[in-house]
Amino acid sequence: MKPVDTLTPVQRRPSKAYLVNELRKAVHTWRDQDYPGITDTTRRLLQFWFEEDHLIDNEPFRFWFCQREAIETLIYVYEVMKKRNFIDIARDFGSGPIQGYDPTYDQYPLYAFKMATGSGKTFMMVLAILWSYFNNKKENGEDYTSKFLLIAPNVIVYDRLRRDFQDGRIFKEYPFIPTEWSGDFDLKVILREDPIHVIPENVLFLTNIQQLEERKSQKEEVEEYVDDLLVLEEVKKYDIYQENRIREVLSSCPNIMILKDEAHHIYNFERAWKKILMNLHRGLASEHGKGINTELDFSATPKTESGALIPWIIVDFSLAEAIEMNIVKRPMKGIVKNAEEIASKKAFERYRAWI
Repeated sequence: MKPVDTLTPVQRRPSKAYLVNELRKAVHTWRDQDYPGITDTTRRLLQFWFEEDHLIDNEPFRFWFCQREAIETLIYVYEVMKKRNFIDIARDFGSGPIQGYDPTYDQYPLYAFKMATGSGKTFMMVLAILWSYFNNKKENGEDYTSKFLLIAPNVIVYDRLRRDFQDGRIFKEYPFIPTEWSGDFDLKVILREDPIHVIPENVLFLTNIQQLEERKSQKEEVEEYVDDLLVLEEVKKYDIYQENRIREVLSSCPNIMILKDEAHHIYNFERAWKKILMNLHRGLASEHGKGINTELDFSATPKTESGALIPWIIVDFSLAEAIEMNIVKRPMKGIVKNAEEIASKKAFERYRAWI
C-alpha cells in the first residue's frame, strides 16, 4: 500500500482505543457522502488539501491518508456532530467500559490523536490550526479560534518544532493554504525566547511545558535584582524573565486552542499539567466568559502512567499500519556470528559488534 491510499474500516487493524473503531466507520461513511454538515470554509480546505494537485520542487505532492483521516475525524466530531466533551462522544461511539475517565477534566473539547512516529503529526497540527483559523475568520468566530498554544514536552522537541514554525516557515513551504486565501492569513508565531509586548489578534505561541510551571521565587529574585540595579520599566523586566511571562500572557487569551506534541511525555505528570490547564480554563472563563477552545493531544503512545490508553483518543494510526503503508521502514533483525568483545570501559565500544 501507498501512504496516500484511502483505506476502508475493514482494511484497518482493529484499535484498542475506546472510541476509534466506531468513529472510523462513521467518518468513512461521512466521507463517501461528500462531507455533509460542514461549513463552506471547511469544504474549500478539504477540497484544496485532498482533491487538488500540488507540486513541491516540481514533484507531485499529496497528503497521506493518516493525516487526512486525522483532520477529517476532528472536523466530524467537532463541527458536524458538535461533540464538545468526552462523555457525549462516548455515548455514540464508545465500546466497552470506560477506563481512565475523570469527569472533572471534561470541561472543554479534548481530543487525542494516536499517530505513529514518522506519520506526520506536525502536518496534522498545521491542518488543525488552519481549519480553526479560517473558520474563525470566515464563519462562526465563537466556535473556532485564531489563537494557539503549541507545547513541547522538552527542549529537543521544542527545537524541532521551532525549526518548522519559526517565521511561519511550514505554512509557506507546503500547500496548506488555498492560493486565493494567502492574503487572508496573518498568524504571528511567538517563540518562548521572544519578548511579548502586545498580544496579536492572530497568534501561535510555541513553548515547552516547563515554562508553564510555577517559578515564583526565581521570578521574584530576578525582578528584585533588576529593580535594584537597573530600574528598568516593567515590560522590559518581564522580557528578561520570559519563562514566567507566558503564564500571564495566556491569562489574557480566551478561546485559545492548546496543541500538545509528544503528549505522552507530559502524561508522566498529568495531574500537575491538567491542574495548570484547568486553572487557566476557569480563570479565562471567569474573566472573559470563554475558556480554552479545544485541546488536541498528539502522540505515538498516548497512555497513562499505568500503561492504559487514554480514553479520549479519536484517531489511531499504529506503527504496524505505518509500516504496511510504507511510511516507516520495516524493522530488520540482524544475526551476529563469531563476534568478539572489545576491551573497553565504554559500553558502546565494548559491545559495538552487537549494536
